[in-house]
Amino acid sequence: MASAFTVRKGMTRILEGIMKYRHALRPSLLEEFKKVALGPSPEGLLLTCVDTRVVASRLTQAVPGQLFFVRNPGNIVPPYEYYNNNSLVGGECAALELACSRNNVPVIAVFGHSDCKAMNLLYRIRNEISTPSNSPLEQWLKVHARGTVEQFKKLESSGDYKRKLIFASAQHHEDDFEAYIDPNDEFKHSDKLSQVNTLEQLRHFLSYPFLRERLNRKELQVHALWTDIYNGE
Repeated sequence: MASAFTVRKGMTRILEGIMKYRHALRPSLLEEFKKVALGPSPEGLLLTCVDTRVVASRLTQAVPGQLFFVRNPGNIVPPYEYYNNNSLVGGECAALELACSRNNVPVIAVFGHSDCKAMNLLYRIRNEISTPSNSPLEQWLKVHARGTVEQFKKLESSGDYKRKLIFASAQHHEDDFEAYIDPNDEFKHSDKLSQVNTLEQLRHFLSYPFLRERLNRKELQVHALWTDIYNGE
């Protein structure tokens, strides 16, 4: 349980950051804000993890109006069929429509990373994926990262990291792709799972009809990026 001191320290850090921004950074950004107000022209959407060590705007050196950022545990975009068969609509689906259909960004990228706490948890519960959980985080992973676990188990069962892992589409075989997952066996298994998960999101993107239309017209590209947060590579 957090102490009163820890709570105050956390809020103080937020307020100090806001004051520093107002006095040191805001004046230099006013011109950028004016440009955005007159007519923003965003260039892409980046899906990242909520991990505090992943500062997406700093990693990309983005300025106001340049990129949409979507963050959640494990940098996951639920497959479209979840929304198509469910009355609930999540922020990820809405953000994709806002960025790609209403603002016509030409690029989507998903950005995964090493030592991802969500992926570490997914690795630990990978054999319990069909068992409901009272934990919101576990349930989020069990519902939306099933494909990741299925792909990882193919890799895990083979034990051969020098072979490419095939990511096959159930409906559009022209979307099939393959990739090496840590061929030099440098990372722990949960990091390999994180790499698989990052690539799995490309298949999820392709399940959205409004994204597929733009992809077919060559108006949109989707990419997967992954970094080792301990060396920045």
